[in-house]
Amino acid sequence: MRKTKNNPSADITFEDALLKLEIIVDDLEKGELSLEDALANFAQGVSLSQLCLEKLSSAEEQIDLILEEKQGRVTTKPLQLQEEAPC
Repeated sequence: MRKTKNNPSADITFEDALLKLEIIVDDLEKGELSLEDALANFAQGVSLSQLCLEKLSSAEEQIDLILEEKQGRVTTKPLQLQEEAPC
């Protein structure tokens, strides 16, 4: 994923984006931010969430390409992820 003017954080790792997202969630849950800061953090959190989803989707595509059949040819197969329980 490339860095763009609209998405300057596109080149950070999934782990770094997830860590930043966790920090934002913690800050928002404390309820100590001003409305303006809370809105800015929320917007950044949404962007980081989208970035994480894009990186996971890309990883899923790579996994699909790596899976092989018995004959040894590379095929694509959908990745079956276990559904998370609703919160």
